[in-house]
Amino acid sequence: MTRCAIFHPPSSILAFALALALCALPGRAADRPPGVDEKLWSLLVQIDARSAKVKDLTADFTQEKFTPLLKKPLLSTGTIRIKGPTSLWNTRQPEPTILRVDEKSIKLLYPRQKVLEVYATDQRMGALAASPFPRLDVLSKHFTFEQIPTKDLGVQTTDGSHIALRMRPTDAQLKEHIDEVSVLLEVATGYVKKAQTIDPDGDRIVLSFANIRANTGLSDADLALDVPPGVSVTHPLEGDQQGKDK
Repeated sequence: MTRCAIFHPPSSILAFALALALCALPGRAADRPPGVDEKLWSLLVQIDARSAKVKDLTADFTQEKFTPLLKKPLLSTGTIRIKGPTSLWNTRQPEPTILRVDEKSIKLLYPRQKVLEVYATDQRMGALAASPFPRLDVLSKHFTFEQIPTKDLGVQTTDGSHIALRMRPTDAQLKEHIDEVSVLLEVATGYVKKAQTIDPDGDRIVLSFANIRANTGLSDADLALDVPPGVSVTHPLEGDQQGKDK
């Protein structure tokens, strides 16, 4: 069976890391960047502070990938676990895959095909790619911020319970992979309820999160990647052949 890689490294993975961009780990709040409305930035800093209480997170996700090459979107579902700078995406349908991202590498396991793809995390972009929790001070160095109507992300709300943002990269390296990232935030918790990324090829990925559970006491073992015996390890960006490593 051909691999139906819903997660297509490296651009989609970087986009997924940014999809949870405003859930934050403890750290210094950012100064307001030029061109960002003062009231909007004040709200983002407040959300950032609330999100700082999140030490670990578990959620169910539904992903739709829209591409000009297909009439219908590719749909996948699964769960995500996050602790510190590590995230583990377990896709169950339509094709099992397990994606682990940390500050050193991105690993994508195809259990049925017994293949593990390994991608080194670029040191320069590590603060963004490694953690699904980049802080505002990190994001403001690489993105512009714009508030958009929540209906642009499929939610009709006027009670102030949610806020929608569009972020566009200012960094040339990021522009190679991402045109824009939009997120729907729950103001009271700082949780990302929905995220959309658009890449330079016109592919659009929409992620929806449900059953979000924070601070359940996840351990490092809960985010370990269990690689079965007999799996072939390949490093696609380094030009090696599948099966080079075992």
